[in-house]
Amino acid sequence: MNSLETSGNHVISAVDELVRVLSPSSELDWNLPTPSLDWTQAQTAMHTMRACLEYSYQVVGKNMETYQPILFEKKEGATPADFLSMIATAGRVLQRVVKMSSLNDRAWHSYGISDPVGFAAMGVVEVTVHTFDLAKGFGVDFVPPKELADFAIERLFRDTVKFPSVPESDSGSLLLWCAGRIELGNSPQRKGWKWDGCVR
Repeated sequence: MNSLETSGNHVISAVDELVRVLSPSSELDWNLPTPSLDWTQAQTAMHTMRACLEYSYQVVGKNMETYQPILFEKKEGATPADFLSMIATAGRVLQRVVKMSSLNDRAWHSYGISDPVGFAAMGVVEVTVHTFDLAKGFGVDFVPPKELADFAIERLFRDTVKFPSVPESDSGSLLLWCAGRIELGNSPQRKGWKWDGCVR
C-alpha cells in the first residue's frame, strides 16, 4: 500500500472511531457547549466535517494562496446522528481525494504549504482531537488510537516542539498535548499551538 492510500485510510479510521465513540451520545443535547471551545457540540461537529471537506478541496484545487471560497452548513432538522454520518462521509471524501492525488501536489494552508499526505494528517488531527472534545462534553473519556496519533505526530508535530517524555504506547495522549488539550507529565497544556504542514 502506498503512502497516499495509507494516509487516506488513516482518515477513514479516524472518522469511524469518532462514530463509534459518539454514537451512544446521539440522543443527548448537542446544543450544549463543547468544553474549552466557543462552540456548541453541534458546531464542533460541523467544524470537524468542514475541515475534511476543505482539505479535500485544497488537494483537488491546488490553491496556493488561501482556502477555496466555500462554505458548508447543516440542513434544517439535521440530527446528531446526521452529524456523525456527515463527518464519516466527509472523511471518506478526503480519503478518496488523497488516494487519487499525486505526491507532488501542493496546496495552501495557514500552517504551511502542504501535500496530500499532510492534508490527510491534518484531517486525522481535526477528527481525533475533536472526538476528544465532543466526548468530553458528554462525559466520555477518549484518547486517540496509537496508529493515528503516530501518523499525525510524525507528519505534523515532529521537530516543532520538545515533546514530554511519555511511554511509546501513549502517543494518543502526546497528540492531545500537542494539540493543546491536556497537560502531560510536567509539561503544561500548550497555548497558541500549531502544527507544521510543510513537506519535510
